Order: sequence, then structure tokens, then C-alpha cells
Amino acid sequence: MPNYHWGIVGLGRIAHSFAEQFPTTQTLYGVAARSIEKAQAFAEQYKVPHAYKGYQAMFDDPEIDIIYVATTHNFHYDNIKAALLAGKHVLAEKAITLNSRQLDELVAIAAEKHLILMEAQTIYHMPLYPMLESEATSRHLGALKTIQVSFGSHVPFNPEDRLLNPELAGGALLDIGIYALSFARRFMTATPELVATQMVKTSTGVDGQSSFLLTNDNNEQVTVALNLQAKMPKQGIVAYEEGYYTVDQYPRSQEATFTKPDMTSEHLQAGVTDQAITYEINDMAKAVETGENPTLVWTREVMAIMTQARQNWHFTYPGETL
Repeated sequence: MPNYHWGIVGLGRIAHSFAEQFPTTQTLYGVAARSIEKAQAFAEQYKVPHAYKGYQAMFDDPEIDIIYVATTHNFHYDNIKAALLAGKHVLAEKAITLNSRQLDELVAIAAEKHLILMEAQTIYHMPLYPMLESEATSRHLGALKTIQVSFGSHVPFNPEDRLLNPELAGGALLDIGIYALSFARRFMTATPELVATQMVKTSTGVDGQSSFLLTNDNNEQVTVALNLQAKMPKQGIVAYEEGYYTVDQYPRSQEATFTKPDMTSEHLQAGVTDQAITYEINDMAKAVETGENPTLVWTREVMAIMTQARQNWHFTYPGETL
């Protein structure tokens, strides 16, 4: 696999994790921030050779091949568009955009310029999930019937927190719901359709609690429960005719339990949780090398569900058009 030069925009918590897990087979070439001091401090901490004042300065550097976008949700569209127009491949944190309208535009730009646009969604890259699909086939589990997914966090009240601030595109759906819906889509065998949804807002005006019912042409049914104000397990259950998987901590899980109809169970394992971001980076590099982007269809279908749900809720962010 070629050794690509990467740059990071948005130097918050997830960017630090990205730098810490960055593989030696690739080159972390540069980091950018609005403040050159912040960029230089980050670059010094992780031994990155180049620091840029402002994102465009990095986008304009011909030595950069791939941009990792780690800004808050409300900035993703502008950051990704600028990087693509500068001829860079982009790996962007989830949720990749606010809505399908934004994503469709960016996908069209990437296609026109023959660039890869990929979502940094751990569920699409953890080795556990293709292993579970392979096991379902080899064990002759039959048709997929039902998926149940939950994710609940207890977020301390702070109206300026990015999770609760509508100006920063906060709320449960784009932050934790993206994981739950991506988990379901990873197993579903056809495009999901939103049957019903409901939502309760927080006092700051973002979505704080919601539920979803999905189906598809193969009669697979999905229920999803989300909450920012009550802790719930990060758990997914995937039920086939001849048994079911239980995946705890599913965003970066390395293990699952398979339970047979007689209720005997077996432990399954693949991958390493602490290398979740490394798997994303390697898959992105492979996509750039081959020109094939197998996760994009899942990203677009999950974004379509989230956009439709917010339309049903009559919920938009400041300045947003769905």
C-alpha cells in the first residue's frame, strides 16, 4: 500500500486519538488550526513536520494527499468541500455532514474529481463485523429477522457543550445515533426505510431522546433507542432464524456473543478495540489506492434516514435547509 501524506483539520480530542493511533505505514505530514500556536503545539507533541495557520493553507499544499476532518459537525460540509475542491481525498468524522443535501453535493464533487470521500465510522472498519457476517453464512443461520440497538449517555447539563449546543449541531442523533444506525445498516441486506420515529428535545433545543423503527424490502425490522440524558447500554442484538449475536460496546467492539436457539452461547472475537482508528486509516489508504469506496453506500443510506427523521421532527439547525 502506498505511503500517503495526511493532514488533520480540527485539533480537538478525536484528533489526538487519531495522531496516537496513526500507523507507521502512512505519514502524518501536517496539522492545521486557526491559531498557528495551537497547530505548532499539536505538531510538536506528535512529531508532525508541518503546522499551518488556517485550513486552506494546508489544502493548498501539493504534498498533502488525504485530509482528515475532525472539526465539529457544523463545520464538516465547508471543510470537506474546500478540501475536495483543492484536490484532496477526505476522511471525515461522523456524522459526515448535517444532512443528505450536503452529502449528495460533496459526493458529486468527489466523483467529478476522482477523489475518495469516506466517513470515519468505526463500525464500517472494525474487523469484528465482516467476521460476524461470514459466521452467519458458515453457520447457516438463515434469514436476518430483527435488530435491536441502544445507546444512552448521561451528559452533564452545560448549554455550551457541543452535544447540547444547536449552534454546533449538537444532539443525540448526529453524535450517538450515527453509531446505532450504522450498526443496523452494517447487517441489513437491503436499503433501510424509516417506518416511524419520535423525539424529545432538551432544554437547549437539540434532540435529547429518540426512537426509530426501520424495515427494508427483505422484511428485516430494526428498533433503535437513543438518549443523551439517561445512561443505556451501547448494545446491539442481531437475530437470525437460527441464533443471534449480542455486541456490547459496539462502536469499537472486538467481541460478540453468539446464542443458539437452545440458549447455549459462544464467545467470538476479531480485531482490537484500541486500533479502531488505525483500521479506518488503513481502509482509507486502501480506498485511495484502489479507487473503490465500499462504505459510501452505507454512509449515504444512514444519512438519508437521519435526514428524513429530522424532517419528520421538524428539527433543523440554525441556518440549515434540509
